[in-house]
Amino acid sequence: MNRQGFKCGARALLGGLALAALLPQALAQTVNINPNTVYQTIRGYGGMNGAGWIPDLTSAQATTAFGTGNGQIGLSIMRMRIDPNSANWATQLPTAQIAKSMGVTLFASPWTPPAAWKSNNSLINGGTLLTSRYADYASHLLSFASYMSSGNAALYAVSIQNEPDWHPDYESCAWTAAQFVSFLQGQGSRFGSLKVIAPEALGFNKSLSDPMLNDATAVQHVDIIGGHLYGATPSDYPLARSKGKDVWMTEHITNTNDANDWAQAMPLAQELHASMVSNYNAYVWWYIRRSYGLITEDSAVSKRGYIMAQYARYVRPGWQRIAATEKPHADVFVTAYKNAAGKLVIVALNTGTSQRQLVFNLQAGSVASFAKTRTSASYSNAGAGTIVMTNGQGTAWVDPGSINTFVSP
Repeated sequence: MNRQGFKCGARALLGGLALAALLPQALAQTVNINPNTVYQTIRGYGGMNGAGWIPDLTSAQATTAFGTGNGQIGLSIMRMRIDPNSANWATQLPTAQIAKSMGVTLFASPWTPPAAWKSNNSLINGGTLLTSRYADYASHLLSFASYMSSGNAALYAVSIQNEPDWHPDYESCAWTAAQFVSFLQGQGSRFGSLKVIAPEALGFNKSLSDPMLNDATAVQHVDIIGGHLYGATPSDYPLARSKGKDVWMTEHITNTNDANDWAQAMPLAQELHASMVSNYNAYVWWYIRRSYGLITEDSAVSKRGYIMAQYARYVRPGWQRIAATEKPHADVFVTAYKNAAGKLVIVALNTGTSQRQLVFNLQAGSVASFAKTRTSASYSNAGAGTIVMTNGQGTAWVDPGSINTFVSP
């Protein structure tokens, strides 16, 4: 090779080496994490136990649902139904007692008042609660709470009505915003320390909750603005937050397909992320055990269950969401959390088809490392190594089509 040819070859080689050296950093995107910037307090992640409509959870299934060990989901909230007939309330006790003994937050929703108290004298097809029965209905809800408490399964909260804006041919009851305000004005003070959830609208309909939040009396007696996501997507609720109210997503199913079909399970991961960045304090799936549930009928944790576990096992009640770069890549979504002791958790969802590199940049505080777990089509809440932090920085990779949790010591 002549001298000029050698120079050209050397330049090409050096250029290639320089590009190779720069490429990892070019692909990496920084996730800035600031524990000093705090958003909502997390009350938990949960599911509905369908006792009375479907068979109750077995004790083993309950342990799988609420336990925080390997192969368990870590749910910290359980929802149950208030049967209009008090003779059936015992159905709710067995699993509620197990959950309560494991530190789970319990709340209950009524689908309908007793038929005789309704305008249509029926448990189904909507109808409205007669004004003359408001006091009786409050007593009915309080009696259920008292019954559960006497059975060592005390409730944290009770809802006034499930889906007041949906009137199907099963248990249901219609409520207007004005009726909620009137009920809370007259009966709200009776609930004392038992927290009240309302309105649990079908699609987080704020026109049903705004009036109670803007009424000087009613707002004193509603503690949690609950809503569902049928036909809706998660969104922030500044009015509720300005009034000091929690916002809970209390029911949804993204679809009823096979819970182990990864493509059908991923929407749950996306919705969980969207709920967290919308400042929701809690996220509650529909049935805990079902073919489309967090646990399938054969008692196995489903892919949906393992997705939920990526949050629920590690982000425990009382933790707070903190500032983190939400979209370091166009297809990567990140949230971060801390507890009172300063422990940190980062959750990263990769919805794309390429592996992505993240550089965690801790802007305040100090942690030595993060242990990684992941769920994907190939893995189920499986350990995936440790990210070492040096001078507040560490590098992590997230697989395509995966949800990953990074937990500090």
